[in-house]
Amino acid sequence: MGQVQRGPGWARLLIYTLLIGLTAVYLYPVLWLGVNSLKNTSEIFGNPWGFPQKALWENYQRAWTVGRIGVYFVNSAVITVGSIGLMLLVGSTAAFAIKRLKWRGADLALGFFSVGIMIPLHAVLLPLFVWFTRAHLVNTRVSLIIAYAAFNLPVAILILCGFFESIPRELEEAAIVDGCTVGQVFWQIILPVSKSALLVVSIFSFVSIWNELLVALIFVSDPGKMTLPVGLANFRGEYATNFAPLLAAVMITMVPSIIVYSILSDRIIEGMTAGALKG
Repeated sequence: MGQVQRGPGWARLLIYTLLIGLTAVYLYPVLWLGVNSLKNTSEIFGNPWGFPQKALWENYQRAWTVGRIGVYFVNSAVITVGSIGLMLLVGSTAAFAIKRLKWRGADLALGFFSVGIMIPLHAVLLPLFVWFTRAHLVNTRVSLIIAYAAFNLPVAILILCGFFESIPRELEEAAIVDGCTVGQVFWQIILPVSKSALLVVSIFSFVSIWNELLVALIFVSDPGKMTLPVGLANFRGEYATNFAPLLAAVMITMVPSIIVYSILSDRIIEGMTAGALKG
């Protein structure tokens, strides 16, 4: 009996050890970046693994003001929120029409959106740039909002379709009996029930949009409208020999993603499993 009980105990210890090791591996670069962003350049090269003799918070101030990271941060926030909002509006209505309304082309529409996942980003950049140029949208935040919403739309529709399909039809049937229209069923019944799925889609899209570089680099050249990744690349060129403000700028760029995922990680798991549990 003693040997039978000792096996699972050692297994749990091994699993916990591996998890702690993986956590340390993933956290070390972030901690190293945070510590070195408070040093001067000579300390970074002289003692890269030690703590700073004096925390230089002015590195962050210099990155935020002189490096214009504050401007890029606001641009990224506006574009990310706008893109996610547009994507959720279009994606939720499309998923509702495909899975909750009875019409002949529903499966064909779902297949059409699914094909969008297989189309590489580079294949649509040139035609999209030409279209935006003709529409006078190049070098505007609107172009990035539309592009990011479109690129994330297929995955959003697939996730929401899977969740909407698991919602009992008795809910909307009861609402229709009470006199609700299709629009009221969507806004007052389906969307409130689907908050966890909408949150999952939003978080996944946030991470991809916040860190995207190529599209923002091609569509926007005005320094006042650049996003954080593009601005960070320019900042790196200007401060190639002064690493302290550069590391501070990188840390500022990373913080929102870390905060969002740390706070909402439980909701992500809940949203991803909600549809399967209901089904």
